[in-house]
Amino acid sequence: MTEPQTLSDLPKTKAVILVGGASKGTRFRPLSLDLPKPLFPLGGKPMIEHHIEACARVPGLMEVILLGFYEESLFTSFLESTSERFGIPMRYLREAKSLGTAGGLSRYSNAILSGNPKAVFVLHCDVGCSFPLINLLRFHTQKSQEFTILGKVVKPEEARKYGCMVKDPNTFELLHYAEKPSSVVSELINCGVYVISPWILDYIGQIRSGSQSPNRLSFYMDKENDIIRLEQEVIMPLAGKGKIFVFEMEGFWAQVKEPKAALRCSELYLAYYKEHKPELLTTPTTSLRARMDGLLFTRSQKPAVGLQETRLNIVGAVYIHPSAKVESSAKIGPNVTIAAGVEISAGARLMNCIILEDVSVKEHAFISHSIIGWGSVVGAWTRVQGTPDNPTIFGAGVATEAEIIVRNCTVLPHKALNESCHQQIIL
Repeated sequence: MTEPQTLSDLPKTKAVILVGGASKGTRFRPLSLDLPKPLFPLGGKPMIEHHIEACARVPGLMEVILLGFYEESLFTSFLESTSERFGIPMRYLREAKSLGTAGGLSRYSNAILSGNPKAVFVLHCDVGCSFPLINLLRFHTQKSQEFTILGKVVKPEEARKYGCMVKDPNTFELLHYAEKPSSVVSELINCGVYVISPWILDYIGQIRSGSQSPNRLSFYMDKENDIIRLEQEVIMPLAGKGKIFVFEMEGFWAQVKEPKAALRCSELYLAYYKEHKPELLTTPTTSLRARMDGLLFTRSQKPAVGLQETRLNIVGAVYIHPSAKVESSAKIGPNVTIAAGVEISAGARLMNCIILEDVSVKEHAFISHSIIGWGSVVGAWTRVQGTPDNPTIFGAGVATEAEIIVRNCTVLPHKALNESCHQQIIL
């Protein structure tokens, strides 16, 4: 098939975001104890809102489906508000149990293919990315019509942590795939974002019935629990057979398995905003008292009548929710997100951190390389700090006394800290 010349020539599509379930994401604790990991904010937005926003930009997108085994009620409010905001139909399909990254696609294939989409985006929820979905779909339409993987070149020492791919340099066909190999196979990794044809869902169905890949079936598939893994059970057998192609991206990408990765990914989103969406960032003259559907005013807009502009001490890329209250003598940034209802007192210093809803940071507190959980209180002159590889993480409702130091600690929800602690897990 020839390459589409215009956006209107792109095929009709749907998108499926694989969100997993409550038994997953244990490495994301204690943050996942109070909020499903897919809804954790990165760059000031829920993790999967970045996926949905990218999908909504694709012409001809028919629907976005969240597929997982969380309780549906956890996503109801988010789906309703997000569907209305982006103007696309959205729904949640709940698996009774974990079926693997491919098993759920097969089990709910009729729902996914209703309306006859010509291609389906499949996205893992736990990645942060610039999501070049339109270019990915163009490439898919031109090259394969079967299965296209979004790939990225990373450092060799990083590549072994992910699925590694070898592609034909001329045709871009996937020739070989290795999931987390023990030695370096390639610097080109699988980003966990795909475009597939309806035929692939039929192929997965044949795996479930045992008519495809019998040798691999016995090794990878959990027959008793009907679990099928997309990467091992589908991609590996089809590599080198002219069915799968690789589109190499140039933007940013990160996997979000642990809290420290959330800090890094949030930083990447803020850097992306700075270059591509500067209106989303808070500037020194941004009005923090303004509420306008959760969006910040730009310099060209006027705040509502009676609201005062507050000049803030901001360094680098920062996002502050309009409802947060930040004293002008506090210094914020770089790489800081501050959520709704937060209060930052005079003289506080925040850098490289995520501050979640309703947190109170008292006078002259210092926070660095940390995530502060919902409703927590950081005492006056207290230091909460970590490192990029070992950040400090507060669960919800943690409270510290004044004038203590909390360094490289993970603190479970609703704990009171009245003395300094270092390199500890506070249960």
